[in-house]
Amino acid sequence: MQIKRQSIAPLLSPSSSVLPGVAIAFAAATTPLPTAWGSFALVLLLATFFSQAYKAAVWRRLCSDRVSQSSLILLAALAIGMFYGKTNLTQAFEFWTKYLKILALPIIIGLAPNKKWRNLSLNLALVGVSLSVIVSYMRYLGIIQPYIDINQAYIGFQNRITFGLYTSVASYIFAYRAIKSQKINSKTLYIFLFISMTYNTLAINNGRTGYVIYFSLTALFLFRHIKKSWRMPSLAVAMAVIVAIMLASPISRNRLENTIKNAQTLSSKSQVEDSSTVIRWQFLTNSLAIIRKSPIIGHGTGSFETQYSHQIVDTKQVGSSNPHNDYLLIASQLGVIGLLAQLFLIFTLYKRAQVLTPEKKEWAYALILAFILYSAFNSTLLNAGEGRFFMILFAIIIIPSENRIRPASNRLI
Repeated sequence: MQIKRQSIAPLLSPSSSVLPGVAIAFAAATTPLPTAWGSFALVLLLATFFSQAYKAAVWRRLCSDRVSQSSLILLAALAIGMFYGKTNLTQAFEFWTKYLKILALPIIIGLAPNKKWRNLSLNLALVGVSLSVIVSYMRYLGIIQPYIDINQAYIGFQNRITFGLYTSVASYIFAYRAIKSQKINSKTLYIFLFISMTYNTLAINNGRTGYVIYFSLTALFLFRHIKKSWRMPSLAVAMAVIVAIMLASPISRNRLENTIKNAQTLSSKSQVEDSSTVIRWQFLTNSLAIIRKSPIIGHGTGSFETQYSHQIVDTKQVGSSNPHNDYLLIASQLGVIGLLAQLFLIFTLYKRAQVLTPEKKEWAYALILAFILYSAFNSTLLNAGEGRFFMILFAIIIIPSENRIRPASNRLI
């Protein structure tokens, strides 16, 4: 008996509509640009989703994809967290809305732009970073007015921490394209862009998070693309060059010296309260104390600021609405359950990365490593720019290529 099996390809095939492609490409392009642009991009993305929501295939992709599921589980856990703890519902809801950028990931998966739009979106994200770096160099050279804040003086847009993240990831991708490109003109262009991003990250911007991510991505790149016997020597040379660039720059050298001085205050009997290193150490110890009080389900969404103020009462320590560590923030609000949900999202991204095409795999590994490290120093999913950056690019990258989808064939049973 011959039974014709229905192909699942139509259910997974990308939408033919131009509007989703345009919205996603715009969202990717604006990730490194001013926050207002990014906020508008998210509104456009949401409006586009509603315009396509009548299609069953959109919901099927959104609900059946493991990465999409993991992101929705985390957002749902944060929604449930609004209804317990001592934080009033209005305040908890307001805090929860800051996490709505997570929806960008399942929305883009549901819209499923085709390969052309995905590639265009990633290239536009790199164009956006490149434009912001041009602005940075123009500030540095005095062509346009630097920012008043000396710590932010020469960045392109947003702030020095996110700016270092964007340039570090872009450096990795440009380095990969440089070694893979067969055309001399393209190879030369990518080498130039890599050098420009590298110098900006290490010598012009003074964001320490950017330094850490750049170091780590350099190690990842050498591990993935250098012969095994040459990895350690290559890493030693790369680290020496990186340190030399930083020490030669007054901006980064001053930042390193201040970091060393701040670190020394941790063992000092008279700690300097305005030292960023000391404050971050206080965030860590106080956050762990808060988590220990309710380790399983946490204190509820939006509870951190109140819990932290109680923790530091009768001390001279500064208060905060977040501990500048995404893992601590999630754990303090949702306990171990919330932290597992966040780790599950990272795990599903890693598993998906293994089946991607070569360049998409490089994007995925670079972003996953950057996300893990960045979240250890900042509240990634809470903050506007970097949360949007990761969710949008992750979604674009992890959608499988069309040529990986095979229609089911007729079989004789």
